Amino acid sequence: MMGNRTVTALLSAALTLAGCTAAAQSHDHLTARTRAGLVHGASDGEVKRFKGVPYAAPPVDDLRWRAPREPAPWPGVRETTRSGPPCAQGPNRKDAAEDCLYLDVTAPATGGNKPVMVWLHGGGFAEGAGRDYDPRRLVARGDVVVVTVEFRLGLYGFFGAPGLDGGGTFGFQDQQAALRWVRDNIREFGGDPGNVTLFGESGGAIATCAQVTSPGAKGLLRRAIMQSGFCDGTIPKNLTPTGSPEFHFFRPAAEIDAIGAAAMRALGCDTVDCLRKLPVDALNPRYPAFGSAAYRTPSLPEDPRLAIRNTSVPMIVGATRDEHRLTAGIMALAGYDWSKAGFATLMADAFGAEPAGKIVQRYGRDKDVARAWAAAFTDSSTCAQDVPGYARTYDFADEHAQPFVDLPPGFDAGASHASELPNLFEVAGRKPITDPYYTDAQRRLAARMIGYWSAFARTGDPNHAGAPAWPGATGLQLAPDAIKPVDIDARHRCAFWRSL
Repeated sequence: MMGNRTVTALLSAALTLAGCTAAAQSHDHLTARTRAGLVHGASDGEVKRFKGVPYAAPPVDDLRWRAPREPAPWPGVRETTRSGPPCAQGPNRKDAAEDCLYLDVTAPATGGNKPVMVWLHGGGFAEGAGRDYDPRRLVARGDVVVVTVEFRLGLYGFFGAPGLDGGGTFGFQDQQAALRWVRDNIREFGGDPGNVTLFGESGGAIATCAQVTSPGAKGLLRRAIMQSGFCDGTIPKNLTPTGSPEFHFFRPAAEIDAIGAAAMRALGCDTVDCLRKLPVDALNPRYPAFGSAAYRTPSLPEDPRLAIRNTSVPMIVGATRDEHRLTAGIMALAGYDWSKAGFATLMADAFGAEPAGKIVQRYGRDKDVARAWAAAFTDSSTCAQDVPGYARTYDFADEHAQPFVDLPPGFDAGASHASELPNLFEVAGRKPITDPYYTDAQRRLAARMIGYWSAFARTGDPNHAGAPAWPGATGLQLAPDAIKPVDIDARHRCAFWRSL
């Protein structure tokens, strides 16, 4: 005979199942079943959205600095109409939190086995949020499913210490957990789990390269798009003209562990368990020390800039024509006086006295010091990248593109870092493509870019009917009413930079 507790449990389970079934029937295509439970989203007629879907357990308390765990199942139907918070990133972003391992799914309102695009946001490995990029236009016009992901950052995502399992790679492990969630659940949202393109910009592009080379992501993605971020993962010396050292996004695990050990001493802890008990406010002063990922680890056995040479994943790789004008503009915004900056001195500090003379001859003809400095750094960085020969490459060249941040009036931002993003997304804090800021020609460029990106996600080839051809043997210039093949090496004077 069954005891009272057993009967009660069975009745409860039956009622929950009945409630879930009724909910699924009443909400129709706005309710989807995940492995952890039912979720209910919203629709505007063209797209349906499911926001704040847990893909892993909250990485807090004892789960801080551990590999992501499966989310706990929930009863009934979970409302998913609000994005989760950005991941904790020091004291500068007040809406951020450690409990942040959520993703948003945006899908066409019509069902079907759609290509899936998983977006990794920029901000180095230390800041930013997936929720800041609304993919509605990309989804509606490209007929793809887009998943935007929050993943651990900085101290929380890339902390390492001697003996800490997974140290220096927790953010990458989160990204792989999100890709596994896509594999296991995305069919419920109208996506094809066997046709996944991972794409990202800046730090998100560097992370995309890491995933392409990581054994843990094998079989979870079919293609990759890297925007303004390369496998080299290096920020050159003096990128901010204040004596900043060279910075590497990928470092050997032993170096990450040494940084972590120093942080533990500064915080008065002998063990990682001691650190796990500290509140976020206590950890914030050490946050700036972390922003590099560890290789020679199970997640990244080899430095991705070397490992990428042994992959054959179809890729689109590109950048903006005037990448570092954004950096120059931010320096001007912070009060740096470019009019008084000596270009020759800046070049000597950055590249050494002997190369500086040649650089000044080549770039010093531009009397605008900020523009000349940005051109030299943009070209040197572009030419240093080791892009696989089979990758499709592009150069975003809209000289009137909206910069990623508001720069000083009159500052010539050109096609600066991240200025291509409003062509694909509605970006938080930036004017949308429908704003009068943009011309009809710029809106046509945005539509073309969505066409190329979604075609690549669908078939592995960005070419599609009605669009200017993107030859495989050369790069493509992306500019308003001027989409055409371009020799990127020649544009960025790579022969010159490789001769220094």
